[in-house]
Order: sequence, then structure tokens, then C-alpha cells
Amino acid sequence: MTIRSRLVLLLIGLVLIFGFSVAGLRLSHRGETESIQGSMRAERHRLLDRILELTGRSLASFASEYSLWDEMVRYVEKGDPDWAAINIDPSLANFDTQGAWIAGPDSKLLYMVFDPNIGPLPAPPFDQPGFIDVLRREKSLHYFQQTARGLMEVRTGPILPSADIKRMETPRGWFLVARLWNDAQLQRLGEALQGQAVLVAPEERAPTQSDTMLTLERPLAGWDGQVVRKLRIEHDSPALALLSASNREEIVLFLAFGALLILVTVLTLTHQVLRPLQQLTVSLETDSPASILDLQRRTDEFGHLARQAAQSFLHRSALRESEARLRQWMTLHDRLARDMHDGIIQSVYAAGLGVESARNLLKNDRTAADQRLVSSQRMLNDALWQLRTFIQLLEPENTHGQTPAQSLSTLVTNMQALQPVPIIAEIDPAAATRIPPQHELHVLHMAREILSNALRHSGAKQVRIKLTTQADGLVRLEINDNGNGFNPAARSGSGRGLANLTARAKEIDAQLEINSTPGTGTRIALLLKTVTIASSS
Repeated sequence: MTIRSRLVLLLIGLVLIFGFSVAGLRLSHRGETESIQGSMRAERHRLLDRILELTGRSLASFASEYSLWDEMVRYVEKGDPDWAAINIDPSLANFDTQGAWIAGPDSKLLYMVFDPNIGPLPAPPFDQPGFIDVLRREKSLHYFQQTARGLMEVRTGPILPSADIKRMETPRGWFLVARLWNDAQLQRLGEALQGQAVLVAPEERAPTQSDTMLTLERPLAGWDGQVVRKLRIEHDSPALALLSASNREEIVLFLAFGALLILVTVLTLTHQVLRPLQQLTVSLETDSPASILDLQRRTDEFGHLARQAAQSFLHRSALRESEARLRQWMTLHDRLARDMHDGIIQSVYAAGLGVESARNLLKNDRTAADQRLVSSQRMLNDALWQLRTFIQLLEPENTHGQTPAQSLSTLVTNMQALQPVPIIAEIDPAAATRIPPQHELHVLHMAREILSNALRHSGAKQVRIKLTTQADGLVRLEINDNGNGFNPAARSGSGRGLANLTARAKEIDAQLEINSTPGTGTRIALLLKTVTIASSS
């Protein structure tokens, strides 16, 4: 993995950490908001209970005080309508009540009165089974009843003598009072709680809570305990709105700070790390200090690396020059060794063979011996001239201005003068002219090496050298003998002759063919593949 990839992963990690931090901050804000909402909701519930208690106290007092009254007991027993009109009707306004009912012990209605501004209200459900049982069981019943006029709140009290404070005696009847929950009543509740009060159906769900809205619900049950309506108070809290705005500002500032931090980190890494790394990479890939020139002036670690890299380029350049010089000297060394082996040494060796042959002829044919000595002297002079050329010019022998055909013919003549073995030469001048000038010396040396080996080692009775042009256009130099032959694989590791032949053939991009087996003679052919180059030259 590259450093760029690692830095990208690091930035992704920073972004993720920042994202988790923002999420954590939002969760913290949410928890704080919910905690404050919970506290405010609990406080609002207590306030709602208190307000409902205060607004319903007059209704409860009316039902409680007038039901525990001796005169009320006498009224139930005697049924004086004037008493009810005198004592009950004026009290409706005093207790903020819109209706009142007096029922006997058999649940028969004895008297009813309503606020003239409101009109008649539905009677309590004395006809419903269980209602009287609930009245008998409860000392004072508080319930709500849905009517066509709206929601009606009802308070009841058993009619008993004034002395029965604990209401232990059997009720003489029941006194019921009611009040309608109209728009004015709901408005007063909303104003008291700084919100909006509405009545909703029991099955209606509360709206989704927002960060600034508090929703309070209070079930309003009927006489049988079943919820008739729900009182809902929706309070838009300025304090929660201020807290929400503050939290949003904090999130925005945190996001801005994080984005700025990540931007600064990206720019810093790009300028201080990625860009220097890119410059160093380009410099190393192109093997040039051009891209790190400005980087070398820095005083940090990258500047030090750039200076070290520039210094290494100098060292590598010097090393390459040294390697090039070494290769040149090694090439020169190999060429000198090869040329001396194929040229001077073969000439000296041929001269030695001539001297040896002349020594054998001294007794029988002094004239032939003298000719052999003259040829040997000529070979030694030629070798001396080649050696002087190597020393003075470090160049191999040249052909003294001869054509390739003449050089090969001269070589055959000199070799024949030193050896009694017949050498048959078939040199095609046209084929010789197709040998490239830069390859002429190589061909001459290879011919000398092959002829020398055939004369010295093969025991041949005849040697043939042929230079022709094949049908495919390649120049073919072929030397064969009828000597002892040899195994090329077994002889590949001995001496330098075959190795030099192979190296020269490779150097001039030629194909070398060696065909020989023990007892059948040897045929060595050189196929020059540079005929086209020679023609164009």
C-alpha cells in the first residue's frame, strides 16, 4: 500500500471520527433536550393538576356542601319546590355551574335547574344499569359525559344530614351539579398553561414531539371509568426554542471547525508530504534530480532526502561511467585476446611449423627447405607487424588494403607455403564483396583459426576452403577436411579456439555450423546474415 493510500485512509478515518463526534454531540443534545422536556412536562402536569383542581373546586364544593345539609334532606323527604327555587337556582352562578339535579333514593329526579344562558342539559344516566350502584359505592363521584352540547363535567354527592360528616349513613338521595367545557373554558385552561387546550377523541394519538413543543394529555373518564375524551395541552416553550437554537449553532460551529480542520490537514499533507513524495518519486523514476531542485532547499526531512537523492544521482552517474569504462576495457581485453589468438599466435605457430618442416627437408632438399624458411620468416615478420600494431594502436591487424577475396587468398598461400597438406581454395570474388567492411577482419581471423586447427590437429590429407553465395542471399564461408574429426560437445570446454569462433560469430550476427564426428573429418561453415546491410553499404 502506498503512502498516498495510507494518508487517504487516515483522512477517511478522521472524517469518520468527526462524523461520530457530531453524532455523539447530537445525541448529547437530544438527551439534554429530552431531560429538560421531561422536567418541564412533569412541572406542566403538576400545574395542570393544580389548575384543574382550582377550576373544579367550585363545582366540587357545590356538590359537597349542598348534599350534606339538613334542609336538603327535608326537601327530599317533603318535596317543597319553592325551597329548591330559592336555594338552588341562585347558587348556579355563585359556583359557576350550568346545571343541577336532585334525585330521590329511588333515583327519581325531584328537581332540575339550568343556567338560562345555556339552556337544558342532558340528565344524568340514572336509567343505565350500574349507575346507581356506582353512586352508592362512591361517596362523591366525579365523571365526564359527552353530550350534543359538548363535554359536560359532573360532580355528585349523597344527600345526608349535616351531622354525618363522614357520610356513613344511607343516602337520602343524590345531588348532582354540572358544567360544560366550552371554548371559553378551554381558552382559560390554555392561557393558564401558556399553550393551546383542545379536546380530542380517546383513540387519537398525540402528535410527534418536536424539540420545542410540549404536549400534555389528560384522559377524562365517564362514570363507568371509560375514557370519554382527552384533554390535550400543546405548549410551545420559548426556553426549549432557545435551547434548540443554541444546540444548532453549536453543531454548525462544530461542523465548520471540523471542516476547516480537515481542509487544513489535507492542504498540509498535500503540500508537506504528498507533493514532496511525488517529486521524489518522479526523480527516482526518471533518474533525474530536475524535479527535486526546489525540494533540496528545504530544511526538513524531505529536504535532507532530496539532497541525499541528488548526491546518489551523482554517485550513480560516476558509477555508470566507471562501469562503462570497465565494460570497454573488458571488451577490449576480450578482443585483444581473441585477435592475438586468432592472428599473431596462429602466425607464429604456422611459422614454427614451417621451421620444423624446413628442418626435416635440410638433408634431402635444401632448396625446398630454404623456401620453407623464407615463408616462415615472412610469417614471423607479419606476426611482428601485427604485434606492433596492437601495441601502438590497440587495433587488430588490417588487410594491407586488400579486398576480402585477396586477403583470403593470401592467407591460403601463406598457410600452403608452410605445410605440405594441399589446401584447395574456391573463393568467389562477388561473394567476398558482399562481406561488410566491419566484418572482414573477423572473417579473416576465423578462417585462419579454422585452417590452423585443420592443419595442426586433424591429420587431414586435404583441406578445402570455399566462399560462395547461397540461394537465400547469405554469404557462406565453408572449410572442411578429411582428417580424424572430433566430438564438438566433448571439445567445447578445452582451449579458446571454438569459444573464439562462437564469440566472433555472435558479434557479427552470423550463424556458425560445426559438423564433425571422430573418423569422418570436419566441416565448419559460417553464414553471414548481414548481406543486405553489405549491399546497402
